[in-house]
Amino acid sequence: MSDLLHLLQHPGTNPKSFISTICSTEIVDGHTWVELSESYFYPSGGGQPADHGSLECGDGTFSIENVKKGEKLLHNIGNIDSDMIVFDSPISASIDADRRNLLSRMHTAQHLISAAADELFSGNTIGNQIGLDKTRIDIGMEDRSKFDKESLEQLVNENIEQQIPVTMSQENRSNLTSNPLVRVNLDLLPKNVEELRVITIEGRDICPCAGTHVSNTKEIGEIQINKVKSKGTGKLRVEYSLV
Repeated sequence: MSDLLHLLQHPGTNPKSFISTICSTEIVDGHTWVELSESYFYPSGGGQPADHGSLECGDGTFSIENVKKGEKLLHNIGNIDSDMIVFDSPISASIDADRRNLLSRMHTAQHLISAAADELFSGNTIGNQIGLDKTRIDIGMEDRSKFDKESLEQLVNENIEQQIPVTMSQENRSNLTSNPLVRVNLDLLPKNVEELRVITIEGRDICPCAGTHVSNTKEIGEIQINKVKSKGTGKLRVEYSLV
């Protein structure tokens, strides 16, 4: 699979443009997808939507509307005639910084909310979908009567105001198994992966994660929990936005 170069960067905010080349193309449902020799675009996955952006090559500019990972890291440039694409020639690639920054804030907030739900109610995050306007987190709880929206929102916003550093590191999974700040089930990760990219919110949360994040909780801004609803026995869906 193509290298996911965004994994090397932290914080994920304000991504810089970079020079690359187009290696290959694929046509799927009338859309042209291109593979780049190197790419810092975030592909959709882990509940986080893909980066958008553009490629400037020759006399044309192509908008990137989606990015997906597989054997290749492919970038959707829309309904573009393949004859317009120049291979193996330097191009300038730009990531939509406003979109990336907002998703990085949302994703870091998700870590804090998941940590707070675990601390306050022994709630286990079992799914999430990060969005630009709102994000949802599914929380498993044996006793849903313990859940309190106001206390969760208050603790998370207090953490944000504390300006807690958010850092990235590479850790061996064996070093994480007994750490109480690791709130995810490591058994759900592929057994053959020993070295993990880990995002740490100092003193609050340690989480193997491939997403993009801010460098300090203060950059998130205040969050607001808008909706809480049942998703079946022992599960609540919490929806929040950035204020």
